[in-house]
Amino acid sequence: MGTTKKNATEVNATVSVEQETKEKKCFAIMPIAEHPDYENGHFSRVYNHLIKPACEKAGFKVVRADDAKASHMIMFDILKNIVECDMAICDLSSKNANVFYELGLRQAFNKKTILITDGRTNTPFDISGFRYVKYDHSLRIDSVLNDIDEICAMLSETDEASEDDVNSIVKLLKIQPANIEGVQLNEQDSLIFTMIKQLDEKMTRIERFQKKDRNLGHALNVLKGSPTLSESIAAFGKSGIKWGDEEIINKTVYSLDENGNLIESVINTYKE
Repeated sequence: MGTTKKNATEVNATVSVEQETKEKKCFAIMPIAEHPDYENGHFSRVYNHLIKPACEKAGFKVVRADDAKASHMIMFDILKNIVECDMAICDLSSKNANVFYELGLRQAFNKKTILITDGRTNTPFDISGFRYVKYDHSLRIDSVLNDIDEICAMLSETDEASEDDVNSIVKLLKIQPANIEGVQLNEQDSLIFTMIKQLDEKMTRIERFQKKDRNLGHALNVLKGSPTLSESIAAFGKSGIKWGDEEIINKTVYSLDENGNLIESVINTYKE
Protein backbone atom coordinates (compact mmCIF):
# COMPACT_ATOMS: atom_id res chain seq x y z
CA MET A 1 0.00 0.00 0.00
CA GLY A 2 2.81 2.38 0.96
CA THR A 3 4.66 1.53 -2.25
CA THR A 4 1.54 2.27 -4.34
CA LYS A 5 1.11 5.70 -2.72
CA LYS A 6 4.78 6.44 -3.26
CA ASN A 7 4.58 5.47 -6.95
CA ALA A 8 1.47 7.61 -7.42
CA THR A 9 3.23 10.58 -5.84
CA GLU A 10 6.25 10.10 -8.09
CA VAL A 11 4.02 9.88 -11.19
CA ASN A 12 2.16 13.07 -10.22
CA ALA A 13 5.45 14.85 -9.60
CA THR A 14 6.76 13.71 -12.98
CA VAL A 15 3.59 14.87 -14.77
CA SER A 16 3.79 18.22 -12.97
CA VAL A 17 7.42 18.71 -14.04
CA GLU A 18 6.60 17.74 -17.64
CA GLN A 19 3.67 20.17 -17.76
CA GLU A 20 5.87 22.96 -16.43
CA THR A 21 8.60 22.09 -18.96
CA LYS A 22 6.13 22.10 -21.86
CA GLU A 23 4.81 25.58 -21.08
CA LYS A 24 5.24 27.65 -24.22
CA LYS A 25 6.19 31.31 -24.04
CA CYS A 26 5.24 34.10 -26.42
CA PHE A 27 7.16 37.38 -26.36
CA ALA A 28 5.10 40.51 -27.04
CA ILE A 29 7.10 42.94 -29.17
CA MET A 30 5.13 46.16 -29.03
CA PRO A 31 5.22 49.87 -28.10
CA ILE A 32 5.39 50.43 -24.33
CA ALA A 33 5.91 54.17 -23.90
CA GLU A 34 3.06 56.62 -24.50
CA HIS A 35 2.61 57.92 -28.05
CA PRO A 36 1.23 61.40 -28.92
CA ASP A 37 -1.15 59.96 -31.53
CA TYR A 38 -2.78 57.62 -29.01
CA GLU A 39 -4.56 58.05 -25.68
CA ASN A 40 -2.50 57.45 -22.55
CA GLY A 41 -2.41 53.79 -21.64
CA HIS A 42 -3.57 52.70 -25.10
CA PHE A 43 -0.92 50.05 -25.70
CA SER A 44 -1.25 48.70 -22.17
CA ARG A 45 -4.91 48.12 -22.98
CA VAL A 46 -3.93 46.45 -26.26
CA TYR A 47 -1.64 44.13 -24.30
CA ASN A 48 -4.07 43.32 -21.47
CA HIS A 49 -7.31 43.06 -23.43
CA LEU A 50 -6.16 41.79 -26.83
CA ILE A 51 -2.69 40.26 -26.97
CA LYS A 52 -2.67 38.54 -23.59
CA PRO A 53 -6.10 36.84 -23.96
CA ALA A 54 -5.24 35.71 -27.51
CA CYS A 55 -1.92 34.18 -26.42
CA GLU A 56 -3.47 32.43 -23.44
CA LYS A 57 -6.27 31.07 -25.62
CA ALA A 58 -3.62 29.63 -27.98
CA GLY A 59 -1.80 28.00 -25.05
CA PHE A 60 1.06 30.46 -24.57
CA LYS A 61 2.30 32.29 -21.52
CA VAL A 62 2.84 35.83 -22.77
CA VAL A 63 5.66 38.07 -21.53
CA ARG A 64 6.45 41.71 -22.27
CA ALA A 65 9.64 43.72 -21.84
CA ASP A 66 8.35 45.67 -18.84
CA ASP A 67 7.27 42.50 -17.01
CA ALA A 68 10.82 42.33 -15.62
CA LYS A 69 11.09 43.74 -12.08
CA ALA A 70 14.70 44.92 -12.35
CA SER A 71 14.88 47.90 -14.71
CA HIS A 72 18.68 47.84 -14.91
CA MET A 73 18.60 44.45 -16.67
CA ILE A 74 15.67 45.11 -19.04
CA MET A 75 17.78 44.97 -22.24
CA PHE A 76 19.18 41.59 -21.24
CA ASP A 77 15.66 40.28 -20.67
CA ILE A 78 14.51 41.61 -24.05
CA LEU A 79 17.37 39.96 -25.95
CA LYS A 80 16.90 36.71 -24.03
CA ASN A 81 13.18 36.60 -24.85
CA ILE A 82 13.78 37.49 -28.50
CA VAL A 83 16.08 34.50 -28.93
CA GLU A 84 14.54 31.93 -26.58
CA CYS A 85 10.74 32.36 -26.66
CA ASP A 86 8.83 29.76 -28.67
CA MET A 87 6.73 32.44 -30.35
CA ALA A 88 6.62 36.22 -30.70
CA ILE A 89 3.74 38.54 -31.49
CA CYS A 90 4.77 41.87 -32.97
CA ASP A 91 2.52 44.95 -33.02
CA LEU A 92 3.62 47.22 -35.86
CA SER A 93 1.24 50.03 -34.86
CA SER A 94 2.78 53.52 -34.63
CA LYS A 95 5.97 52.34 -36.41
CA ASN A 96 7.92 52.24 -33.14
CA ALA A 97 11.71 52.09 -33.71
CA ASN A 98 12.34 49.69 -30.81
CA VAL A 99 9.68 47.33 -32.16
CA PHE A 100 11.35 47.13 -35.58
CA TYR A 101 14.77 46.65 -33.98
CA GLU A 102 13.48 43.72 -31.91
CA LEU A 103 11.58 42.28 -34.89
CA GLY A 104 14.79 42.46 -36.96
CA LEU A 105 16.68 40.49 -34.31
CA ARG A 106 13.90 37.92 -34.13
CA GLN A 107 13.94 37.51 -37.92
CA ALA A 108 17.73 37.22 -37.97
CA PHE A 109 17.31 34.00 -35.96
CA ASN A 110 14.36 32.93 -38.17
CA LYS A 111 12.15 32.50 -35.10
CA LYS A 112 8.39 32.05 -35.39
CA THR A 113 6.62 35.41 -35.22
CA ILE A 114 3.18 36.74 -36.10
CA LEU A 115 2.47 40.36 -37.01
CA ILE A 116 -0.48 42.52 -35.98
CA THR A 117 -1.33 46.17 -36.59
CA ASP A 118 -4.17 48.59 -35.96
CA GLY A 119 -3.94 49.85 -39.55
CA ARG A 120 -3.52 53.52 -38.61
CA THR A 121 -0.04 53.51 -40.18
CA ASN A 122 1.15 51.84 -43.37
CA THR A 123 3.13 48.61 -43.07
CA PRO A 124 6.77 49.07 -44.19
CA PHE A 125 7.52 47.65 -47.64
CA ASP A 126 10.18 45.19 -46.45
CA ILE A 127 7.65 43.20 -44.40
CA SER A 128 4.48 43.98 -46.35
CA GLY A 129 4.63 40.54 -47.96
CA PHE A 130 4.04 38.76 -44.66
CA ARG A 131 0.55 38.05 -43.40
CA TYR A 132 -0.69 40.01 -40.42
CA VAL A 133 -3.86 40.49 -38.38
CA LYS A 134 -5.41 43.94 -38.50
CA TYR A 135 -7.21 44.78 -35.25
CA ASP A 136 -9.63 47.58 -34.39
CA HIS A 137 -7.69 50.33 -32.56
CA SER A 138 -10.86 51.44 -30.76
CA LEU A 139 -10.76 48.15 -28.80
CA ARG A 140 -14.56 47.89 -28.81
CA ILE A 141 -15.66 44.74 -27.00
CA ASP A 142 -17.31 43.19 -30.07
CA SER A 143 -14.27 43.91 -32.25
CA VAL A 144 -11.81 42.73 -29.61
CA LEU A 145 -13.50 39.32 -29.32
CA ASN A 146 -13.23 38.79 -33.07
CA ASP A 147 -9.63 40.03 -33.15
CA ILE A 148 -8.69 37.68 -30.29
CA ASP A 149 -10.02 34.73 -32.29
CA GLU A 150 -8.06 35.78 -35.39
CA ILE A 151 -4.82 36.30 -33.50
CA CYS A 152 -5.27 33.01 -31.64
CA ALA A 153 -5.82 31.17 -34.95
CA MET A 154 -2.67 32.67 -36.48
CA LEU A 155 -0.63 31.82 -33.36
CA SER A 156 -1.80 28.20 -33.49
CA GLU A 157 -1.22 27.89 -37.23
CA THR A 158 2.28 29.36 -36.98
CA ASP A 159 3.13 27.20 -33.98
CA GLU A 160 2.07 24.02 -35.80
CA ALA A 161 3.93 24.93 -39.00
CA SER A 162 7.19 23.19 -39.89
CA GLU A 163 10.47 24.66 -38.68
CA ASP A 164 11.41 24.94 -42.35
CA ASP A 165 8.51 27.30 -42.99
CA VAL A 166 9.33 30.88 -44.01
CA ASN A 167 9.31 32.93 -40.81
CA SER A 168 11.50 35.77 -42.04
CA ILE A 169 13.24 37.40 -44.98
CA VAL A 170 16.36 35.50 -43.88
CA LYS A 171 14.61 32.21 -44.66
CA LEU A 172 13.02 33.64 -47.80
CA LEU A 173 16.44 34.56 -49.19
CA LYS A 174 17.91 31.24 -48.00
CA ILE A 175 20.45 32.99 -45.81
CA GLN A 176 21.92 31.08 -42.88
CA PRO A 177 20.07 32.26 -39.73
CA ALA A 178 22.03 33.74 -36.85
CA ASN A 179 23.14 31.31 -34.17
CA ILE A 180 24.37 31.66 -30.59
CA GLU A 181 27.17 29.26 -29.75
CA GLY A 182 27.43 27.99 -26.19
CA VAL A 183 30.54 28.97 -24.24
CA GLN A 184 32.05 26.75 -21.56
CA LEU A 185 33.18 28.93 -18.66
CA ASN A 186 36.27 28.05 -16.69
CA GLU A 187 36.24 27.97 -12.90
CA GLN A 188 37.30 31.62 -12.51
CA ASP A 189 34.77 32.92 -15.06
CA SER A 190 32.03 30.83 -13.47
CA LEU A 191 32.80 32.37 -10.09
CA ILE A 192 32.67 35.90 -11.54
CA PHE A 193 29.40 35.15 -13.33
CA THR A 194 27.88 33.82 -10.10
CA MET A 195 29.00 36.93 -8.19
CA ILE A 196 27.49 39.22 -10.85
CA LYS A 197 24.21 37.29 -10.72
CA GLN A 198 24.10 37.53 -6.91
CA LEU A 199 24.86 41.26 -7.11
CA ASP A 200 22.03 41.74 -9.60
CA GLU A 201 19.61 39.91 -7.28
CA LYS A 202 20.66 42.12 -4.36
CA MET A 203 20.19 45.28 -6.45
CA THR A 204 16.72 44.08 -7.40
CA ARG A 205 15.80 43.57 -3.72
CA ILE A 206 17.17 47.00 -2.81
CA GLU A 207 15.08 48.64 -5.56
CA ARG A 208 12.00 46.80 -4.34
CA PHE A 209 12.58 47.84 -0.72
CA GLN A 210 13.22 51.47 -1.70
CA LYS A 211 9.94 51.51 -3.60
CA LYS A 212 8.13 50.17 -0.51
CA ASP A 213 9.74 52.86 1.65
CA ARG A 214 8.51 55.57 -0.70
CA ASN A 215 5.00 54.10 -0.69
CA LEU A 216 5.00 53.83 3.09
CA GLY A 217 6.15 57.42 3.49
CA HIS A 218 3.38 58.59 1.20
CA ALA A 219 0.79 56.54 3.08
CA LEU A 220 2.01 57.92 6.41
CA ASN A 221 1.65 61.51 5.20
CA VAL A 222 -1.82 60.83 3.84
CA LEU A 223 -2.95 59.13 7.04
CA LYS A 224 -1.70 61.93 9.29
CA GLY A 225 -3.84 64.38 7.34
CA SER A 226 -7.02 62.30 7.77
CA PRO A 227 -8.95 63.33 10.90
CA THR A 228 -11.43 60.46 11.16
CA LEU A 229 -11.15 56.68 11.14
CA SER A 230 -13.23 56.27 7.98
CA GLU A 231 -11.25 58.96 6.13
CA SER A 232 -7.98 57.37 7.27
CA ILE A 233 -8.98 53.96 5.97
CA ALA A 234 -10.14 55.48 2.67
CA ALA A 235 -6.90 57.46 2.33
CA PHE A 236 -4.81 54.40 3.11
CA GLY A 237 -6.63 52.49 0.39
CA LYS A 238 -5.96 55.23 -2.17
CA SER A 239 -2.26 55.19 -1.29
CA GLY A 240 -1.91 51.81 -3.00
CA ILE A 241 -0.80 49.90 0.11
CA LYS A 242 -2.97 47.06 1.37
CA TRP A 243 -3.70 46.25 4.99
CA GLY A 244 -1.88 43.14 6.08
CA ASP A 245 0.63 43.09 3.25
CA GLU A 246 3.05 40.53 4.60
CA GLU A 247 6.11 42.13 3.03
CA ILE A 248 5.25 45.54 4.52
CA ILE A 249 4.32 44.48 8.05
CA ASN A 250 7.59 42.64 8.38
CA LYS A 251 9.16 46.07 8.47
CA THR A 252 6.49 48.43 9.74
CA VAL A 253 3.06 47.74 11.21
CA TYR A 254 0.43 50.48 11.04
CA SER A 255 -2.84 50.47 12.92
CA LEU A 256 -5.50 53.00 13.88
CA ASP A 257 -7.05 53.54 17.29
CA GLU A 258 -10.75 54.30 17.79
CA ASN A 259 -10.11 58.02 17.34
CA GLY A 260 -8.42 57.54 13.98
CA ASN A 261 -4.90 58.21 15.30
CA LEU A 262 -2.05 56.38 13.62
CA ILE A 263 -0.10 53.86 15.72
CA GLU A 264 3.23 52.81 14.28
CA SER A 265 5.38 49.81 15.23
CA VAL A 266 8.74 49.26 13.50
CA ILE A 267 10.47 45.93 12.89
CA ASN A 268 13.92 46.31 11.35
CA THR A 269 13.79 43.27 9.09
CA TYR A 270 12.27 42.36 5.75
CA LYS A 271 10.82 38.99 4.91
CA GLU A 272 12.90 37.34 2.20
